[in-house]
Amino acid sequence: MRFVRKVACAGLAIVLATAGSVFTQTSPPSRAARSAFAQAPGRQGPPRRPKAGEEDPDRPKGQTAISVSVDLVSLQALVTDQKGNVVTGLRPENFTVYEDNVKQEISHFAPVEANITVVMLVEYSKQVSWFIYEVWNAIYGFANTLRPGDWVAVIGYDLRPTILQDFTQDRSKLMDALRRFNYPAFSESNLSDALIDTLDRLEEVEGKLAVLLVSTGLDTFSKHTYDEALKKCKAANASVYAIGLGQNFRIRTDQYRAPEANLELLMSDNRLRSFAEFTGGEAYFPRFVTEFPSIFNNVSAQLRNQYSIGYVSTNPKHDGKFRKIRVDVTADINNDGKPDKLKVLTRKGYVPKPT
Repeated sequence: MRFVRKVACAGLAIVLATAGSVFTQTSPPSRAARSAFAQAPGRQGPPRRPKAGEEDPDRPKGQTAISVSVDLVSLQALVTDQKGNVVTGLRPENFTVYEDNVKQEISHFAPVEANITVVMLVEYSKQVSWFIYEVWNAIYGFANTLRPGDWVAVIGYDLRPTILQDFTQDRSKLMDALRRFNYPAFSESNLSDALIDTLDRLEEVEGKLAVLLVSTGLDTFSKHTYDEALKKCKAANASVYAIGLGQNFRIRTDQYRAPEANLELLMSDNRLRSFAEFTGGEAYFPRFVTEFPSIFNNVSAQLRNQYSIGYVSTNPKHDGKFRKIRVDVTADINNDGKPDKLKVLTRKGYVPKPT
């Protein structure tokens, strides 16, 4: 274990050294960096919602948004081939959108390469003590993929979520927040509570939104259930990208675990997969730290190369019930006269707000 700790510290030093030149501030700190994000329920206080007709000056703004306004449904869709390569250059006629199995007419379409708004939601309980180096590689590795113009916030969670840094484009503030991940204090790891709290905060934030969930998937003492967290994901306006921690540790300790413990670990992985699937994101379960760079490059590419698709729902009801969305793509990208098998990543549906 001593050897592992030394390797972890050495890896962290390298990551810290390389991260410094990547993420630079494009403009002076503004009120947007002090968004309503920090005022949602939690340790920091009650939410502050914009009043009717009021534009909130405190939230980061992007070029596109996933939103539901009256009957207009807007979403982001990523298209990849069977090898996972991002497919660009598609046209509206390549896409077919269904809502509850009813075909919808696309009224808005645009290929989008925009800045992103990311919340790094990081588990930091004693559950991760044995593989803390994975946490360090994850948070600093993802920081390396950020570009000027991106917004990032950092939340650590154990017994409860704590905002370590509100949305910022300031490189120094981000690094100060990440350095606070040193030694975990609590044993509890309340994943459902933390995820619901984070998605609540993002309801009033615009842009290409994503939650980078760095977690074991374990949930020890949440007040909210897994079903409640999944329901929140179904209605969320952000994609969840999950990084499952401790995979290598599990392999090395497999022979010492009881069957019940193995079952709990499988359920933990399933939580992360479900959160990602229903929000149009992906879940990754790296076994080695060398896998992290390719994962983060993949996540960054997915967030930046999406198609903006909008349609007016043929369902006029505003009953607050979940509606399933399916997006199909037909295209001959190989120019061989045959449609290629393409994969579409987008949210599984939405919940219209009651009138």
